[in-house]
Amino acid sequence: MILELLQADGAASVQQFADAIGASVATIRRDLETLEAKGFLDRTFGGASLRARALVRLEPGHAVSAHIRHDEKVAIGQTAAARIEPHQSVIFDSSSTVREAAQAILERDIPITAITNDILVAQTLANSTAITVLTIGGRVRPGSMTLFGPPGEEFLLGVKADVALIGAHAVTLDGPSEVTIEITRIKQLMTKAARSVRVLADHTKLGDASTFRICSIGDIDELVTDWRADPTICAALRERGATVTIAKSGTE
Repeated sequence: MILELLQADGAASVQQFADAIGASVATIRRDLETLEAKGFLDRTFGGASLRARALVRLEPGHAVSAHIRHDEKVAIGQTAAARIEPHQSVIFDSSSTVREAAQAILERDIPITAITNDILVAQTLANSTAITVLTIGGRVRPGSMTLFGPPGEEFLLGVKADVALIGAHAVTLDGPSEVTIEITRIKQLMTKAARSVRVLADHTKLGDASTFRICSIGDIDELVTDWRADPTICAALRERGATVTIAKSGTE
């Protein structure tokens, strides 16, 4: 999102980023540091500007997303992967945090059946002979590795998996939500197609709602977030009946 804003405007202040994305100023500053280290932008007094050569080598949205809060996403993914049991059937949605869970499951090398609408998840898990990989089909969403549309929706109607690992743009007391109706529809079907729904979301996703709700908080069996999550928000989610698991920092 930061790079998308810079592509459109060339430069922006930290506060403008925070208002547009719905994240704290401290979070924006950390993300700007990460993107500057990757060579995408230059930090300025109170903001950032797009580095000129980044215009011609800017990574696709999914790759840029993977760089943001990478440590948190890895920790969340590893925590979620540790809860997957051999021979389970697991739905993986298309999100950078769920991709980290897929990578962690690959490293465990346990036999599972994986169902996904994410081309990168399928590619990752296909490296294991112990894992059966099924893609749901559909159209590739521009700028991503996400499959969506009627073919995948029809496929999911015939699925009953053990677990669904779902990412979200935002999570509130009302449940997880997304920004586009097409992706929301796929995620809604994924939650209905699994016996256990586990939402993977880093701390910046907690507290603010997005446009389209995926499901209610009562439909979630577990929310896995990271050690930077606001304790007040986590407590409120638990009061609503949600099981909230905090992934620990790799340095702890």
